[in-house]
Amino acid sequence: MKIPASLVAALTVSLAAGAASAQEARVQWGDLDLASAAGADAFDARVTAAASRMCRGVKRPGSRINDRAFCRAAFRDAAVRQLPGAVQVDYALSRVPVVL
Repeated sequence: MKIPASLVAALTVSLAAGAASAQEARVQWGDLDLASAAGADAFDARVTAAASRMCRGVKRPGSRINDRAFCRAAFRDAAVRQLPGAVQVDYALSRVPVVL
């Protein structure tokens, strides 16, 4: 299902990057068909690029150790959660491997 770009064109994902600051990133998706593998791949690439920018030097909550993998996973989960419900389903179904 493709949502018109004029309806919702971007997600805004926020992550706490330390106790005193927060960062925001916008991930455009309104131009993608997330029901298709190609559209979902493009969305994943955009989320990965944004997460890479956002997760520089981020530490796991309650730790002093840098943990970019944790941050990237949290960023990706937040981005997918912000998609409208039907689009989340389309995206999830496009990620299921095809078995012949």
